[in-house]
Amino acid sequence: MELRKFNIREADWAADGKQLSHIRRLVFIVEQEVPQEEEWDGRDDESWHWIATDSSDVPIGTARLLPDGQIGRMAVLSEHRKHGVGAALLEQAVEKARHLGFEQVYLNAQTHALGFYERSGFVPEGEEFMEAGIPHVRMTQTLSPPVDNVQRKALATPEVDMSVKPFDTAEVRWADESRTITRIRRQVFETELKAAGYVAEEQEDRTAIHWIATNADEHVVGVVRMSPKGEIAHFAVIDDYRQQGVGTTLLELALQRARRFGLTQVEMTTHRDASILLANGFEADGADKYVRTIDPENMEVEKRENAGEEFAGDVTYKLGQDKPLILLRRESDFQNIILEMARQAKQSIQIYSPNLSHDLFDKPELMQICSRLARRNRYTRVEILIFDPHRIIKNGHALLNISRKLPSSIGIKIVDPDMRQLNHEFMIVDGHGVIYRQDYESWEGTGCFFDITEGNRLGRQFTAAWESGLLDPNLRQLRI
Repeated sequence: MELRKFNIREADWAADGKQLSHIRRLVFIVEQEVPQEEEWDGRDDESWHWIATDSSDVPIGTARLLPDGQIGRMAVLSEHRKHGVGAALLEQAVEKARHLGFEQVYLNAQTHALGFYERSGFVPEGEEFMEAGIPHVRMTQTLSPPVDNVQRKALATPEVDMSVKPFDTAEVRWADESRTITRIRRQVFETELKAAGYVAEEQEDRTAIHWIATNADEHVVGVVRMSPKGEIAHFAVIDDYRQQGVGTTLLELALQRARRFGLTQVEMTTHRDASILLANGFEADGADKYVRTIDPENMEVEKRENAGEEFAGDVTYKLGQDKPLILLRRESDFQNIILEMARQAKQSIQIYSPNLSHDLFDKPELMQICSRLARRNRYTRVEILIFDPHRIIKNGHALLNISRKLPSSIGIKIVDPDMRQLNHEFMIVDGHGVIYRQDYESWEGTGCFFDITEGNRLGRQFTAAWESGLLDPNLRQLRI
């Protein structure tokens, strides 16, 4: 087994341009005799770049991605070829394009390298043509979208901020947060929606229950309230945070509280677009009134003690339907619920596990489940985040094996060291099935086959860690 002897990072043209240019000059201008005027096309400032360095931090390779989705200027110094450097650079460029929202990437491959690009998922397109005196063939790769809760758009320039904006929610007292809640209401209803006759504060605010959503900077970005009778009102999310799950999470908090009150129905009156209400199970009841019936069976589940119920291996729980909080106290509990929940997945499986325990995840049955899900269609996805890849690379792992066979649908990344503050472990299935333990070295945790709020909370953490996650070529391919 040959471990990687190089590192790759995304480069900045302003800071690293001299080193990148030197590599390209040696490969293209000196070695391949490409005319200088064709090599320096003036598009480097607007592109994304990567640089590969050897074990002594000496630059040995580079690649770039143009804003139109073209990958090019793939250059590796001759003495460092045949060691996976080019494949790793190409993979970084493809993954960057995927998470920027590109639906397709393309490149002009030198004909002698067609096999190399085909092994990375590119398909020849069109006839051979000459470029810089060298025969080329255009090749393309269609990208499946990343599975997360953040809407993405293809960027015109690399300088656009693509940072993920996670949010948290909390129940608050009106006496403590009345000024902030009133400010958000005014911003949404008066300034953005220009609602006629809107009243920022009402007498009912003092007896109602209030929830707020806050962004990563702890600024409030959404509010909602509900009366003890189940009347939801003043549902407001500022414009920049709509379509990111904030509204759905706030509504779910109100519904959960209504169940604990033993209510059979909640209602809301709105003169605005009610699409978010309809998407969350509300039905029209008149011109501007919408109601949501609370299932008595689910209500009984919510009225159980907070301690939850013991995991029963002979009970069949349904993903997306059953809401009991399940207590997990033994290794076998975790093994069984991981397989059962994964078996019911239809869209995605996300695993955050510092060590990807062989006892829990290195199972042929789980590998087969992930394989079937990944092959179902172009949008199904399995994503795995770990801390240290060396142990599973050295000892082997069922999920590592299947990820190498299906790299476009099953991905493994390394959590950035700066984001390893917690030792928790969790799995999210289809966005709402959740298995969680606070300490991955302890056999104490919980599971739930339908928990939208917790799924959203952990999903945001997973997305942020995935966005900043590191790729290791040794997770993709072994050379014996």
